[in-house]
Amino acid sequence: MFAFLVRRCFQITSKVQKLTSQFPNESRNITNYHLLAHCTQRRIVTHRNIKYLQRSAPFWIQINCFHVSSQASKIKKVGEPEKRELDLIRYDFKELKNSPKPALYLGYGGLIPFVSAPLVMAITETYFPELAFAQIAYGATILSFFGGARWGFSIPESSPAKPDWLNLGNSVVPSLLAWIALLFCDNLTESAIMIIMGLGIALHYDLALLPGYPSWLRGLRTVLTVVATFSLVATLVIKNTYPEKKLVSDKK
Repeated sequence: MFAFLVRRCFQITSKVQKLTSQFPNESRNITNYHLLAHCTQRRIVTHRNIKYLQRSAPFWIQINCFHVSSQASKIKKVGEPEKRELDLIRYDFKELKNSPKPALYLGYGGLIPFVSAPLVMAITETYFPELAFAQIAYGATILSFFGGARWGFSIPESSPAKPDWLNLGNSVVPSLLAWIALLFCDNLTESAIMIIMGLGIALHYDLALLPGYPSWLRGLRTVLTVVATFSLVATLVIKNTYPEKKLVSDKK
């Protein structure tokens, strides 16, 4: 049977050669026809091979794995939240554990003068104006310190906060507010309110308007400011609740 097919192929080839020799103008068309038939046959074979590969298990495993990974990457990109500047709870407070130990100890230790004054007055159930003034004076000092820290942060050449009018001008504002608060020494309520306003403005500058404290310092500044503010509010509440008594009586 194989020999018969071989003979028939040779006979067809010889007939084609005779036809091309008799019709030279049509030889190109015949040759193109054979090339087209050959290409079509190869495409059919390739298509069959692809179908066979698609039915095989490894091919489907590769496609499925690639499909799942692409979907997973899309879901991950959509689900990742963008970091926002004032997102303190999600980012800055989590960085408090990475704060340098001296900054933590000195920062929390600096709250003792704020907390001790209303604590003593609450225990004795007496409002002492001397303790209230000492607390306000200490708050004015801390307020000036925040402004100086911002000024010093803007000076280095590598700092993200450049020494322009915005950074240096806003770093002077807390000191001015502290000075005005001390001018109202005869009215401690106004002085305490001025210090509370200054602490809030300084914190707003550091978190929103001016760049670039690290996350741990932003979180620490927020905690310190909140505690100091509530201690001053507690002093104002004690002033309106308990009787006033001076620590040192005036002797004539």
